[in-house]
Amino acid sequence: MRKIQKNGVYGLVNIPLLLLQVTSTNSIESFYSKLKKVTSSLYGLIGTVHGIVNIDCKKRSKAKSVSFDFRIKKVSAYGVDDDILEEIQKFSFPFQQLIIKKACAVMNRLKKGKGVPGLMSLDCSCLFCHRYLLPCKYIFHKHMYSNKLLIAEVWQMFHKIFKESGFEVYESQESFIKYVQTEQQKGAENQKIAVGELTERMRDKYWHVEEMGDAERTQSFISMLEASVDLIISHFDDNSNGKT
Repeated sequence: MRKIQKNGVYGLVNIPLLLLQVTSTNSIESFYSKLKKVTSSLYGLIGTVHGIVNIDCKKRSKAKSVSFDFRIKKVSAYGVDDDILEEIQKFSFPFQQLIIKKACAVMNRLKKGKGVPGLMSLDCSCLFCHRYLLPCKYIFHKHMYSNKLLIAEVWQMFHKIFKESGFEVYESQESFIKYVQTEQQKGAENQKIAVGELTERMRDKYWHVEEMGDAERTQSFISMLEASVDLIISHFDDNSNGKT
């Protein structure tokens, strides 16, 4: 019994650490949903403790898997030169995903008939470069079809920056990178905030209904929500296809 109590306390103390290992709101909601189920009075003290410990083990296992992918996993892409792909794969996986999208975006630029950018150096003023401090599609375009901007020394510089600092490099950048948003961009940001607030309101209402313990009422809420969302999605799918 003492061992079970000790493990239970350990699981509860480490809940904040578990939350730091998830990368989206959905994961956090899923975690709390599972936690609420195992802490029900139906399971008793011992059952609750076992449930918490099991959740802790699963979250730690998932964290190890994510950590492995972060350091070991490699991207692949069709149409990207092997020498470029090899340099990209030296970054951690999240950075690889960011960079490879920009390398592949060059093909889309060519299809649209866009010419080679007039860059003479790595000093590109695009938002991606300022935000992530990584090669953008304009730099890749220039490198592939004109001046070789991404020479070995340049790649070594990028690798060194992120190897030494990781994501912390962005913390120091906030103090001197100033990006003036246009009215259109501000409007887009406000729209994202509004959608987030609506989602949060709906989520809070769902938890409130569920906590009442009426399964039929909870299912009714989900059905109504699903019907409303389907109607909205259908409406905008129709509009995107040129229908009225």
